[in-house]
Parts: sequence; C-alpha cells; structure tokens
Amino acid sequence: MELVLSDELLAPSSPLSSTGCTSGLYVILGNLDSSGEYRLHPRSEEAKNIVSKLQVVKGVLVQQAFQIVVLFLNSFSFNE
Repeated sequence: MELVLSDELLAPSSPLSSTGCTSGLYVILGNLDSSGEYRLHPRSEEAKNIVSKLQVVKGVLVQQAFQIVVLFLNSFSFNE
C-alpha cells in the first residue's frame, strides 16, 4: 500500500504540522530549569502578560482555520 499526498492536502497540513512542532519544542525547552539563563525574558515577567494562553491558542487556531479554508478554495478554484 502506497501513501500518496496530493498538493491539496499537503498545502494546508504543512503549516499546521510545523506550527505544532515548533510550539511543542518551545514548551519543552521553556519548562527546563537549566534554560533560565538563556531566556529572552525572565520568568518574573510572565505574570505581566495581558493575554492568557487560552486566548493565544484560540487566536492561533482561528488563524490556521482561515488559512486552511483559503488554501482549499484557492486549490479548488485553479483545478477547474
């Protein structure tokens, strides 16, 4: 059995998978205690964040859903 990915499926899945891998790596590295001296901002500044992590996740998911819809509409409009 052969796995075949069409361009219509690969285009929307690539940004999703790269975002997921990048954010997962960021979370893993952010939770390590040894990375404290290499942080961009000290941990004390995390309490100053106005936007919650849930709001950020919702915003990212809405943006990615919009990108997927646009990619599907774009790919189907050029195939006709």
